[in-house]
This record gives sequence, structure tokens and C-alpha cells, in this order.
Amino acid sequence: MKDPSVSKVNSVEPLAGDSAKGIGRRSLPATLRSLQHRNFQLFFGGQLISLTGTWMQIIAEAWLVYRLTGSSLLLGTAGFCSQFPVFLVAPLGGIVADRHNRQRVVIGTQIASMILALILATLTLSGLVRVWHVFILAALLGTVNAFDIPARQSFLVDMWAKKI
Repeated sequence: MKDPSVSKVNSVEPLAGDSAKGIGRRSLPATLRSLQHRNFQLFFGGQLISLTGTWMQIIAEAWLVYRLTGSSLLLGTAGFCSQFPVFLVAPLGGIVADRHNRQRVVIGTQIASMILALILATLTLSGLVRVWHVFILAALLGTVNAFDIPARQSFLVDMWAKKI
């Protein structure tokens, strides 16, 4: 008799039609089961790359402001410029995510984030960057994130509800 307290997380479960052959697969832990689905793998991989780039951009903006000015006040202002739009505009972003195709909203925000990163890179590498450029780009990235965050989170629920 099996002990009911033993978790099935690491058990070997046969695949459909494989029980006669004796072929099985090792079950993934509950926290990783969503990675069995190709659409979620693609979404997760894309978000991993995108969010890593966004975090690098936020760090680069802060570092650039401090390098240009040496002012901790302006460094804080750059952080404020990137976060305040999220606070203000996220409710509108939620409305957009509810009323429009979430996949297209996520793709649009990812493209906008990429364009902002390219503008920052071009200004920086050309030596033309000024502090006000960084403030504007940070505020624009915050605005893009205000639309991206609710759309991305609700898109994730959509993928789950449709059984990926």
C-alpha cells in the first residue's frame, strides 16, 4: 500500500500509450510544469531576454546620469522619472489590456522598449547624450512599462486559461 503523504512530484508517470512499452517520463516539479508547453517556453524565454534588457537599461540610465553629473539628486530624479509614469499611467494600461488584444499590446510595448534602448545607445555612443535626454527616455520607458506590465500579466493568465 502506498503512503498518501508521499508527493507525486518526482514520480515516473507513463506517457499516453507508453504503458505497454514500459516507457515513462520524469514529472517536473509543480512550479516548472508550465515549461512543458511550447508557447509558455517561448513566452518565458522572450520575457527573460526582454526584462534583462530593461533592467540593464535602467541601470545604464542611472549610471550615465551619475557619470554625467556626479549628483545623487539627479540620480534619484532619473529613478523617479522611470517609475512615476508607471504609478500614474498603469490604470490606463490596464484598461488598454482589457479592451485590446493583449498579445499585440505586449508586442507593441516590447518594440517601443527596444526603440527607446536604441535611441539611448545611439545618443550615448555618439557622445551627444545630455541628462535631459536620459530623463525623457526614462519617463518614456516608464510609460511603456505602464502598458506592458498589466498586458503581460493578463496575457499570462490568458495562456493558462486557454491551456496554452
